[in-house]
Amino acid sequence: MKSKTWLILLAITVMFLLASSGKVTSGYFSDGENSTDNTLRVKAFPLFGLADNFTILAGSTVTNTGNTTVTGDIGLSPGTSVTGFPPGIVNGTQHVTDAAAAQAKLALTTAYNDAAGRTPFTTVTTLGGVNLTPGIYHSDAALSLTGNLTLTGDANAVWIFQAGSTLDTAAGSQVILSGGAKSANIYWQVGSSATLGASSICKGNIMALDSITLYAGAALEGRALARNAAVTLNDNNIIKPNP
Repeated sequence: MKSKTWLILLAITVMFLLASSGKVTSGYFSDGENSTDNTLRVKAFPLFGLADNFTILAGSTVTNTGNTTVTGDIGLSPGTSVTGFPPGIVNGTQHVTDAAAAQAKLALTTAYNDAAGRTPFTTVTTLGGVNLTPGIYHSDAALSLTGNLTLTGDANAVWIFQAGSTLDTAAGSQVILSGGAKSANIYWQVGSSATLGASSICKGNIMALDSITLYAGAALEGRALARNAAVTLNDNNIIKPNP
């Protein structure tokens, strides 16, 4: 009898400890997951793992026109064509069909599937002119941004945007962060291709099933990670976000 009582108390204690250490509310990660170690962060938001150092990652080609600046590594796998550097500048390393690029693509698939499977979500289609708190925002079809999108939250806040098909930002549109929100904690999971309009300013990590295109003068504080197709650049500034 004493043994049975002891086992029951032990089970209750373990359940309490697990609940306390792993408690995550929608859009946030708990204090125990604030580490910059990706293994700890995966419970709260997608795990980049071996793709973490990459600012640009593509499947078929990486093509640049003009004076693009990329801060962070560029990766390509299984394609072999990276063109336009120079005149573009890469403040990092280019990995073309090497082991690092191949491993990064596998890690990207993990992160993409993680983001795509997150629930519960709020259904949206257009994002312009709104101020969104942390959470998961979903469209069965396309997501579009015209004008300004403001994301308000603290440094631990997480946003995941799930687009069933395309992500399109209009020329001159902006993603504005407020309250200490970080670009590193914003994720765009795109079911086909993403397009950033001319002179637009986007924040966050774009994970597209197919291609990613940045038109002239578009800026991205985040990552452009295309699983199967091309990343196309044109006089852009792309900076890998700080964690």
